[in-house]
Amino acid sequence: MMPKFYQLRIQDVKKEAQDSTSVAFDVPNDLYETFNYKAGQYLTLRFNINREDVRRSYSLCSSPVFEEPLRIGVKRVNGGLVSNHINDNLKVGDLVEVMPPDGRFYADTKKENYKTYYLFSAGSGITPILSILKTVLLTEKRSFVHMIYGNRSHDSIMFSTELEQLQNDYKDRFVLVQTLSRPKSKWSDLWTTSKDNSFRKGRVDTEAVEWFINEYPPYAQNAEYYICGPGTMIENTKKALKNIDVPDERIFIESFGGKDSKDTTEAFENAKLTAILNGETIQASIPKGKTILRTLIDAGKEPPYSCEGGVCSTCMCKLKTGKIHMKNNLALTDKEVEQGYILSCQSIPLTETIEVEYK
Repeated sequence: MMPKFYQLRIQDVKKEAQDSTSVAFDVPNDLYETFNYKAGQYLTLRFNINREDVRRSYSLCSSPVFEEPLRIGVKRVNGGLVSNHINDNLKVGDLVEVMPPDGRFYADTKKENYKTYYLFSAGSGITPILSILKTVLLTEKRSFVHMIYGNRSHDSIMFSTELEQLQNDYKDRFVLVQTLSRPKSKWSDLWTTSKDNSFRKGRVDTEAVEWFINEYPPYAQNAEYYICGPGTMIENTKKALKNIDVPDERIFIESFGGKDSKDTTEAFENAKLTAILNGETIQASIPKGKTILRTLIDAGKEPPYSCEGGVCSTCMCKLKTGKIHMKNNLALTDKEVEQGYILSCQSIPLTETIEVEYK
């Protein structure tokens, strides 16, 4: 099925921290159903920047059960083409091409649930976590939320005012601990910034997660664990949870990027690609340095894709013939990879012929 974009008008642009902005969209009445979403899902935005068609996925920080507009949070990134464009240029009234919500990272909230939710986030990983947090607190009156949120310094904390308000409104069911890796002021100052905030020095690492769960044990034994942030933070959090025997089916992960590492895998130059897309069989040659996805785009085709970072799984297809190397995979499970599914935005050929099929 072809991805469809809709033009949405920007309703609000808000500075959320020193290096981040949130953008709210006005959804017309006739598109309400199309843009209905689950807490934790993302939007894909499309822009034309420097005459290039670019798409990026950003998690919704709004909640589908609060009476609030559709809102995404975007943190500035060094050299980030789209994130910096959004932070520098978007304004109220602008029209933006937006794909309907998608994503496999979400909480299945029900009013009768009695659970303890552990939420782990760092940096802009707060965006889907905030959506889940608000939705759980409003929907599940008997559930508890324990959250730890890591940032570099006090200036970089996104949604600090909103988080403080949620602490005040739900103090009996919501615990928040913020941890800062490079605080700019004295600890004595930080400790008194808010009567309910307890700031901890360091990152969201294995030690911090173990301390956090010991300090705030579950109220309801039915516990779920949601993790969103950069790759290293996710690995450390998952390791700490496995150390206390948390089963995989209770751990939900959304990655916002991996560790910086140079991939030196050599592709097979000018491999012959056969791609089945929307019922059409396409033949093309994959130039050196190009992924399967970019080869199809350059051939004038319209394969499904969003982030081009190996995070969202929109570009997933099945490898029928040949071998490929995925430069990054933050979306597919081990089982999906075993079944032959690949991320075409990250896949380069290792054999002379490659055949893929988009479902």
